[in-house]
Amino acid sequence: ECFRSYSHPRESYEDHSQFLKKSRYASLFLLKPTDYKGWARGLKKAGYATDPSYANRLITIIEDYELYKYDVQKGYNRGASIAVPTYSHQVFLSNDLAYIIARDGDTFKSLGKEFDIRWKRLVKYNDLHKEYTITAGDIIYLGKKKAKANKKYPYYVVRDGDSMHSISQKFGVRMKNLYKMNRKDEEYVPEVGHSLRLR
Repeated sequence: ECFRSYSHPRESYEDHSQFLKKSRYASLFLLKPTDYKGWARGLKKAGYATDPSYANRLITIIEDYELYKYDVQKGYNRGASIAVPTYSHQVFLSNDLAYIIARDGDTFKSLGKEFDIRWKRLVKYNDLHKEYTITAGDIIYLGKKKAKANKKYPYYVVRDGDSMHSISQKFGVRMKNLYKMNRKDEEYVPEVGHSLRLR
């Protein structure tokens, strides 16, 4: 993103609201508007700022000047309008990643348009090919999956119907990393009862 100038502060606020509608910030809108620490850390994680100390510095400023008090000013909880992105799909979190559950009729292009993200990136993020037809119930990630699963899930015991791709989607782990961690090649088919490393 480039730096811009505006003729009126309102234009800056409106432009910034549109900027935050990008898919990489979708998970932030699952937080409470008053969770300033979560927002600060989430913005940093999403790549909003390059300064490694951005989140801590922002939190310090908010607390030093008691800016959190403005979150509970009269009128805030009385129908005050908050500019948040509206999506037709509910956004969920897995492994700190935003994802949606596909519905009938969804395509990469329609989801890309809804979440303001290039459809080819959605294909890549989800370890799929562009000819793949999305079906209802598919997990579709809105950002790049992680190299390993959440610390709560070091291993996974394969169940009937599992594939490397379904396991990858279930835990938000890139397929190439899943193969690498388990010293398997792309021809490997997981067998029921086998234990796979997730991190």
